[in-house]
Amino acid sequence: MSEQTMSRREFVLASAGVGVAVLTSGALTGCVGGGGAGGAGDGTAGKKQVTINVKCPPVTMAYDADHPDAEVFDLFQEAGERFAATYENYDVSFNYTKFQYVDEKTQVIDKFGTPEAADVLFAGSFNLPTYIREGRVAALDDVIDAELRADIDDAIWQQCSVDGVTYTMPLYQLQNTLMVNGELMRAAGLDRFIPAEGEIAQWSIDEFNEILNALKASMAQGGTFPLAFYAANNQGDTHIMTLLRAFGAPFYNADGTFDVSSPEGVRALEWLVSLNERGIIPKGAENLEFIDTIQLFNSGQVALCPGNMVNVRIGDEAGLDVFLANFPDPTGAGIATTFLNGFTVFNNGDPDKVQATKDFVRFIYSDDDMLRYALSSIPVNKHVVEQHKDEIAYLDTYSRNSQNTVDFLNNTPNWEGVRAAFYPNMQDLLRGTKAPAEVAAAIDEGCNAARAEGLAAIEAARS
Repeated sequence: MSEQTMSRREFVLASAGVGVAVLTSGALTGCVGGGGAGGAGDGTAGKKQVTINVKCPPVTMAYDADHPDAEVFDLFQEAGERFAATYENYDVSFNYTKFQYVDEKTQVIDKFGTPEAADVLFAGSFNLPTYIREGRVAALDDVIDAELRADIDDAIWQQCSVDGVTYTMPLYQLQNTLMVNGELMRAAGLDRFIPAEGEIAQWSIDEFNEILNALKASMAQGGTFPLAFYAANNQGDTHIMTLLRAFGAPFYNADGTFDVSSPEGVRALEWLVSLNERGIIPKGAENLEFIDTIQLFNSGQVALCPGNMVNVRIGDEAGLDVFLANFPDPTGAGIATTFLNGFTVFNNGDPDKVQATKDFVRFIYSDDDMLRYALSSIPVNKHVVEQHKDEIAYLDTYSRNSQNTVDFLNNTPNWEGVRAAFYPNMQDLLRGTKAPAEVAAAIDEGCNAARAEGLAAIEAARS
């Protein structure tokens, strides 16, 4: 489970059953008809009948206080009903399936080539790069007009594309930055580094080190640390990897392979060793999970901690003095990561179904009543942010920070294998069983082997 998924689940409210549905094999399924049998007078006579299979995990979309149980399942059903009633090209009906996260293999992967194959999937799936490389995903550029493209930041479109082709229609993002305890910063005399209210601080690596050193001197009591860190399991694939970019490491080569062994990458690992030796990060961080660091931050034992909008809301509700900062980089603009959720259309061999599904996805962006679901996180559509920026804390701030985000996935197949290869090396670094250069080489070897395994599996599936 990634830290993004974990954090979202901390914020998930009870889900509600919607529509006419039955529970079958662990998945909630339902069917909504389009134009009926195509008889005279219903507007469907002579149109080809197309059934779109919609699949999604139980993603919460509590976009306001009146809709605490809203899910993406509700969005799909609402959009499907409207689309079927107005679409002119085909007589459309929908099959809806809601599956648990752990069931993506049985509900998506194992259904390829069957009548139950997903035509559209909503998820921020780690498997998406594999689906794309296998040739299963339809390009969406033909339904993205100039108005929609201009309404979403270029940095987000880039993360939705491979080789200049768009394969995901983004709906919202969940940015990962650092959360900072403002009270501890002021106590350390670091007021000049605190941004204006509602803004995200941007620090260079030199400024970041100055902040950490001042906090260490100020937080003299035992059991307190300036910077959170963790490496007990595979959850560090965003936050810890992002810290390794602090000195300008590109992290990936031009061909998509991992390159932590670059001079900048090794320097970042040497820096982490220094932070560990000086007690800047918690002792025994190799045994800590992400949730442990959140608890340390919320209790005032850690001054800076990775987090996202969900974690910030929890901190605000607990009465903490919290502001946001990007991860450090050499430029001073800083770095954030973004976890995008959106719509993926599969090409299951029926051109009519592919076109109808793409038109359905584009239809969702034609009505702000449907885009309101994106307010459960950070909408990617600029006009939605503009409409609601005064109602939701940090909404506009995160949106403007999109230009500083990096794509941590980099369209890498077999990401679960990459995650599994990464964190044991960070444990070796913290325990001192390997030198930084050895750790860098081991990360590159292990992560690139996992990537190669994913590519080989893709080639086998295509042959």
